[in-house]
Amino acid sequence: MTREKGKTTTQSKLPPDFGKQEQKVSKEANPAEDASLEDTASSSACSPEQESELSLVKKDIITAIHELKGELKGEFTGRCDEILKAVDEAKTEISNCTERIAQAETRISTVEDDYATLADMVEKLEKRNKALESKVVDMETRSRLNNVRLVNMPEGAESNDPCSFLESWLPDALDMAPLRTPIVLERAHRIGPKRSAEEPPRALIMKFQNYRQKVAVMSAARKKNDILYKNIRVRLYNDLATEVHKQRRQFDSVRQQLRALGLRHGISPPAKLLVTYNEQTYTFDKPSEVQQLINKIQEDNGLED
Repeated sequence: MTREKGKTTTQSKLPPDFGKQEQKVSKEANPAEDASLEDTASSSACSPEQESELSLVKKDIITAIHELKGELKGEFTGRCDEILKAVDEAKTEISNCTERIAQAETRISTVEDDYATLADMVEKLEKRNKALESKVVDMETRSRLNNVRLVNMPEGAESNDPCSFLESWLPDALDMAPLRTPIVLERAHRIGPKRSAEEPPRALIMKFQNYRQKVAVMSAARKKNDILYKNIRVRLYNDLATEVHKQRRQFDSVRQQLRALGLRHGISPPAKLLVTYNEQTYTFDKPSEVQQLINKIQEDNGLED
């Protein structure tokens, strides 16, 4: 009671606006503190029940915030671990790729070096192979120098002894002058399997024992345009290697054009085409070269299509 009275007595001695002046000064000095004081004042104005409810709500909010922080921290930590793991895997893959690229570059460099060496070797082998093929073709052609190919002779005309038949038939068919020695053939035979009657007869190959007799027979065949056997026209050709025949066949199309233009031409052994134009003879190894000459002749004579 005494204290309360003393407090009242003291308060009564202070000016009426003493508290208001202090509050005004404090507000001017620190507005933020004044706002907090007002909040405190307002909260102090709440009832005890409301204060307890507010404290429970605050606790719940604080608890929820702590739980959320924990969840976020755990999720963030897990994601960071996954990212770090993915980064480590990427580093490992990049390292492996770098090693593989280095190995691939080494292998590619080795292959390029080997390729350069092999390319040079292949070029040399191709030249050598071409030279060897030419020699083989030449040897095969020489081995057939004594041979003559008889085309369109009916099957069975030679009976069972083709050598005897040809030795007696050739001088009469070619109107050859009497020879010092009779024609002697080493052998004669048909080429390929037997054909039916509707198909063209097989060619007949004969080999002369004497090369001079073969030359005489071919010379007589060139002089006589039509060689007949029972009113059937037959032809005699020099027997050549298979490769030479292929090389000669490639000129077939241009030779037809030369015949149409009326130009003299022929084959020079083994497979070169000779063309005479304006009293000048040209030699060709490829049909494309002959075609250029044909085009030039057509331009000169105004025969372009």
